Amino acid sequence: MVRHIMFVLFFPLFLWAAQANQSENIWVKVGQIYGIEPRLLYSIAKVESDLDRYVVAFSASKMTPKQAQELQAFLKQKGIESKQYSQVIAIKSKNKYEASHVVHFLYTRNYPRFDMGIMQINSIHKPLLDKANISLYDLFDPKINIQVGAYILATCFERHKNTKDAINAYNGKIDDNPYSAKVFKEFKKLYSSYQSGKTQLYYRNPS
Repeated sequence: MVRHIMFVLFFPLFLWAAQANQSENIWVKVGQIYGIEPRLLYSIAKVESDLDRYVVAFSASKMTPKQAQELQAFLKQKGIESKQYSQVIAIKSKNKYEASHVVHFLYTRNYPRFDMGIMQINSIHKPLLDKANISLYDLFDPKINIQVGAYILATCFERHKNTKDAINAYNGKIDDNPYSAKVFKEFKKLYSSYQSGKTQLYYRNPS
């Protein structure tokens, strides 16, 4: 099953992104490809980035004092806004050009692992992206970012048959993680007709 998902990601990603009709619903299309309820993908994106395609975020506590100082100077020079939420710093670029500069700055200077774009894809996945000919900068294209996020979520479902654990795994921590509760809260808020147990969130049959 995982090999099938890998094939979907590694071959038709850019081809589909280039040919997709502009009126096509990206969430539905990607959900069909990976066997994931489209509204779940949307809810995760809402929790992760509030649907901000250019945001870059990481743990501020993992920076060295020198890195914190250099980042502040860089953002001030470029006129790029940032906000800190608890221990997470979110850098909010206005466009792909700015966001790409932020990623280049963080990656080439060995900053802590960071999340990018609408589904907040973590830089830990760079080896996977390299195999698919996807650059970190490509993740600021929502079509690409959402499909990569769906692939990662699908692999989480393959490894963790429990829905809660799979969704928490997408966030990087399974136990004692309130992340899945936030996602379900968003899901229910956006789609009031949802009733637990009646909507299948992952509908591929593991082989």
